[in-house]
Amino acid sequence: MADDFTSPVDIEASADGLPGLGQLAVALGLALILLGLFNAHALAAWADGLTPGPRTAPVAAAAHDLADRLAARGLDTPRAVLHDAGEQAKAARWPGQADQR
Repeated sequence: MADDFTSPVDIEASADGLPGLGQLAVALGLALILLGLFNAHALAAWADGLTPGPRTAPVAAAAHDLADRLAARGLDTPRAVLHDAGEQAKAARWPGQADQR
């Protein structure tokens, strides 16, 4: 039984002939690109948390450059709208409710 490496899930080849691992590679690549485009602000925030040093400085610079470029093209607008709506919801108070901050 230990030598049996067959998958319990059969993924058939797609119409263009990609095998299961090829489909996985395409899906992961697409997810990586989309997350890089629409989540660059989080990448920049992660880079800010790295220990400063000669190896991390270029990473932080590249992350902030990417975030700035995408913001200039408006790709951070959906995140900014949701963030603003969340902040408004946090600030909302019932009538007569005191500020709890």
